[in-house]
Amino acid sequence: MKNGDLYKLGCTSDLKSEASKMKPGEIISSYKTKDPKAFEVRLLRLYKKKRIPDTHYFRLSESEVNNCKKHLEGKSSLPKSLNDELRIGLNGSLFFASITFIISFLMNKMFVFSFFLSTLFASLPMWSLTILGSFGGYDTDDLTLFSTVSNRFKGFLIAISMISFAYVLFAFFHF
Repeated sequence: MKNGDLYKLGCTSDLKSEASKMKPGEIISSYKTKDPKAFEVRLLRLYKKKRIPDTHYFRLSESEVNNCKKHLEGKSSLPKSLNDELRIGLNGSLFFASITFIISFLMNKMFVFSFFLSTLFASLPMWSLTILGSFGGYDTDDLTLFSTVSNRFKGFLIAISMISFAYVLFAFFHF
């Protein structure tokens, strides 16, 4: 929403009511999502340097407003929910696994050992998700207290599964 030279970023369940409170403000763009708070916090982090302290108001340039509109219209790759953090972690795991497998296989030409090592290294992004709850796209001050618990738990389960699978490969390799 725009009100004078300030822009307000936020989430609401009643956009018309929120707009009426902001007279003479105008709605620039909106986005309907299943996880509005996480998307709001991602936007707050994105424009953090332009934020008026302790508010949801920002002094944005025209290009920043256009960029924000792209996010709100769903025309960007900006993650829209906390569950997207799991996808980011899995992509990181696949990347770590691929790089580790290639390097290890080129160095020692042992397929099973290389697969073991790549699975072990692939668990690192999941451990990171377990510890941090996200990959830095959110400010913890803006998130609710237990909002990242499910991501941490999923990351933990996936990391344990990867470590267990790596152990089975290691045991098979040494058997």
